[in-house]
Amino acid sequence: MENAFLPYRSLKDCVMEYLRQEMESGNLKPGERINEKEICQKLGISRTPIREALIQLEREGFVEISPRKSIRVKKLSLKEIEDIYNVVGTLEAEAAEQACDSLSPEDILKMEEGYEQMAQALANDDFRKYIDINLELHNVHLRLCGNTVLQQIVNQLKKRLYDFPRILLKIPEWEEKCMQEHQQLIQFFKEKNKPAIKDLIKNKHWGFEDNRKFILVYYDLLNSEIAQNHSLNQPLTEGDAAPK
Repeated sequence: MENAFLPYRSLKDCVMEYLRQEMESGNLKPGERINEKEICQKLGISRTPIREALIQLEREGFVEISPRKSIRVKKLSLKEIEDIYNVVGTLEAEAAEQACDSLSPEDILKMEEGYEQMAQALANDDFRKYIDINLELHNVHLRLCGNTVLQQIVNQLKKRLYDFPRILLKIPEWEEKCMQEHQQLIQFFKEKNKPAIKDLIKNKHWGFEDNRKFILVYYDLLNSEIAQNHSLNQPLTEGDAAPK
């Protein structure tokens, strides 16, 4: 029997949010089987909205549904992360350039306030809040780029990165690097320095090799088959990439 307190149209979204939270918290780990019956019992709903939610999560790359109906949390490979970084970096750099002339003093002020809030979140060891404010700071120029399709693609890919099971902890050197980059980005927006904005976003902030040693820690890939034979500072070669 469906939960009487939830309208049917919202059940799929509720299940998706529940599963994302389970993955983010580490209760559901990469490669782990998802038990539909247990979810039915825990949430007090039928199998239909759960199946709909799982199909949507498969489209978004979070789960794998095998021909025999086995459902597992999809493993995010280092190659997939690299591909996402490259695509997001390229698209967001383009969006920032398009938005540059449209940014108002109020938009710059919002970015500066976001920067201060991020610093405070780090000081309070509130990493979840740090991520949320970070995303909102970037959304200032994404919303102003005038390309809703680009914005949707970038935000969906970011969800793939940030909602995936990972080590939710501070990496001081990475946070310091990111904070410096945000400070520089705000200054470049003030100066309307489009080449510097594009270079910073694409090659530094979203540059895979520039962030690789932190990514290995953040996604707990140090002991993976891909990474185990490489030091933190050793770049990947073509033969070391995960299979496509």
